[in-house]
Amino acid sequence: MYYYEKDYIMRLIHGVARILARILLAREMEEEGELIVFREQEAKEKNDLFRRMIDEGQVNAAEERLFDLLETAGWDDREKASLAIAFYDYLNEKDDAFLAEADFSREEIIRGMDDALRIAGMEIPEYLRLD
Repeated sequence: MYYYEKDYIMRLIHGVARILARILLAREMEEEGELIVFREQEAKEKNDLFRRMIDEGQVNAAEERLFDLLETAGWDDREKASLAIAFYDYLNEKDDAFLAEADFSREEIIRGMDDALRIAGMEIPEYLRLD
């Protein structure tokens, strides 16, 4: 895959994450501001933990913990969806070499976001699906 194609996919995933935050979470977004603002302190702490795990290359372990948390947390669906969108948008910021080293792909980011939102009780609208 050529560099411009990879860059396009990265921008596309980020764009979908921003649109989902706006549609599903009814959040206004600033161009350079945070994509997600958490209401639950525990969700913010988990997001920080997942970012550290991702930065350390523990992507698959972080994703497993995300899915476990989405299934067990007592938060509302919006907070769970917020965490899922934040997770995959942050992961999408990583370059292809990082993802390859972590044994992860952009396609897994797309599928993971879809699966995580479904667990959180939300669906990606058909017109935004990337698969």
